[in-house]
Amino acid sequence: MRDGRVRRSVLEVKGAKTFQRQVLESKEPAVALFWATCGPFCRRYRPGFDKLAAQHAWRFASVFLDDESNPLWDDYAVEVVPTLALFRDGKLVDRQDGILGYGLDRRATEAFVTRAASMIS
Repeated sequence: MRDGRVRRSVLEVKGAKTFQRQVLESKEPAVALFWATCGPFCRRYRPGFDKLAAQHAWRFASVFLDDESNPLWDDYAVEVVPTLALFRDGKLVDRQDGILGYGLDRRATEAFVTRAASMIS
């Protein structure tokens, strides 16, 4: 934290069991990015998500939805990736869905972060 920024790594979540353990069973709130490596909007968005994790002392998880049979698609009604979600006490408490053919932009991300900050603190 030499330059005054929080540095925190992003958890890499590649399956439903890991999601259960790392996100839902966490004692602290978690911001999850549902994404797929094959999506161009996801690949473009991921570096910004990593920067968010470096700037906030929150738990961040990158949830890979590369496999269409992953139950998390249906469990959380993810229709478009990337999608941001805030989990607290094992429950989904807020989300910002990506827009089909566009993804997430800075304004949508900032709105989500503002809402998340009010719920986390």
